[in-house]
Amino acid sequence: MNSCSTGDTAGPMTLLFQAPPAPPQEDTDDVPEELAVRPTDNRGGSARGVEAGAPSGLRMLKGARAAAAGMHISDAQIRAVLDDPQDAQPDPNQPTRTRLSRDGLVVTTGNDGMILRVARRR
Repeated sequence: MNSCSTGDTAGPMTLLFQAPPAPPQEDTDDVPEELAVRPTDNRGGSARGVEAGAPSGLRMLKGARAAAAGMHISDAQIRAVLDDPQDAQPDPNQPTRTRLSRDGLVVTTGNDGMILRVARRR
């Protein structure tokens, strides 16, 4: 046990550390629910695949977003596959991923719901 002395026999000195005060809580009662919760990627930051102000809120990798745009696949078509797939099965190459298909469109998602790939059925 360490003790500090000031030259007299005053016994050990005790240091007391206080925690900083808690940050003030934000009042979100008057904020619409869409603005209160922002989409995040799996690292906790803002989702890069979601354009600012995009009404769909789909979480997609950049490559999946670019592929969908290149094939003229809208967010509404992707949302339809996610909401009501005709077929859902594990990806044969990586069983932790899910392949959803509907109307000739195949969407591969990760186990966190992130859209990893968008393709047309061959």
